Amino acid sequence: MKQYLAPAYQSRLWDAIKNLENGSQAEAVVVFRARSADYNSVPLLWGLAAAWLSFTVMMYAPVYFENWLIYYAPLLAFAAAAGCGSLPAAKRCSVRRPVRDKCVEIMARAIFQKGGIQHTKDKTGFLVYCSLLERRVFLLADRGLQLAVPQEVWQELQSEFDGIFGDSQPEQSLLRALEKTAAAFARYLPVQDGDINELPDRLDIDL
Repeated sequence: MKQYLAPAYQSRLWDAIKNLENGSQAEAVVVFRARSADYNSVPLLWGLAAAWLSFTVMMYAPVYFENWLIYYAPLLAFAAAAGCGSLPAAKRCSVRRPVRDKCVEIMARAIFQKGGIQHTKDKTGFLVYCSLLERRVFLLADRGLQLAVPQEVWQELQSEFDGIFGDSQPEQSLLRALEKTAAAFARYLPVQDGDINELPDRLDIDL
């Protein structure tokens, strides 16, 4: 998360957003969140599994264990496994991809609505939502943009953003994807005289 919030990177990100908005009628907002859901059940399940396994081994292993160890070992196993299950990588691996994708979409649509991105005059609001735990980027465009940009172009752009977290430097890949988006928007929805910036480039939304 730190590299996305570093002042130097934020400056480059704002420049990319301004470039997109200066060349088209789109009103772009980029939002980063550490995660789209808490997935609190994952540490609990990891802990329960470890406690059960620890207890089972001590009950059936052909070795004598002191009573105090039989009591405390499952508790320690639970605590250790629950701690490991709280790590982002563990949560990402433990939750099915469709479930993670659904959580990302729900959060993106909530930000779109609560942030007022749908209130632009020509319905040209555009949200780029980056969820770091799920390693997903979700694009959400208002009706004006959806109608102006062909569906096949949207698919190409989404594919470009989908590949960001597969890059060794995802933050740089995001800037390149925004450049390609700016070129596409400038082609299909070029800027007009009197166009103004209706949305803040950075939204602080409490959900």
